Amino acid sequence: MVYLLCVLAAALAVSNAQVFGGLGCPTVTTQKNFNLTRYLGTWYEVYKFKANFENNEKCIQANYQLKPDGHIRVNNTGVSITDSTPSTAIGDIYIPDMTDGSKLKVKFASAAPYGNYWVLSTDYENYTLIYSCTSILGISHFEFGWILARQRTLPDATINKLFAITQGFKIDTSHFMKTDQSNC
Repeated sequence: MVYLLCVLAAALAVSNAQVFGGLGCPTVTTQKNFNLTRYLGTWYEVYKFKANFENNEKCIQANYQLKPDGHIRVNNTGVSITDSTPSTAIGDIYIPDMTDGSKLKVKFASAAPYGNYWVLSTDYENYTLIYSCTSILGISHFEFGWILARQRTLPDATINKLFAITQGFKIDTSHFMKTDQSNC
């Protein structure tokens, strides 16, 4: 019983920090024939699911660079909406299975476990749709989603296309929040 209460308390804490749902994760299909070299470079965050590590920030961008060990260094930067203080988070990404290169793993703290970073769709030159879901004992899950672009904005038609892909996997697009990319 104590174990169950601890799990429920942890689930409640997680639910306030990001998107939390019932049952397991939805089944998704990731980008076929993923080309990491074309994916590298700078991307701007256009939409995201609520995430406690990105609260009250604007002008968020990520720069992906290949490291000599084959991992990818991601440098996420943003600016505080309240006091314009810049923020930076350096992460490590790798591809655990080269036969499915669009299912990457990412972490931003040395003691943290790697989390899922799945590229659902990208054209490499304009947009990328990223999804992450972690099941909690098969009874619930927490998830993240991002729409990134090579420019600070995307046309509505592209956003609608990416929302449709997400909805096709039964992922609730109402969780997406638009990232402020003005006056950067």
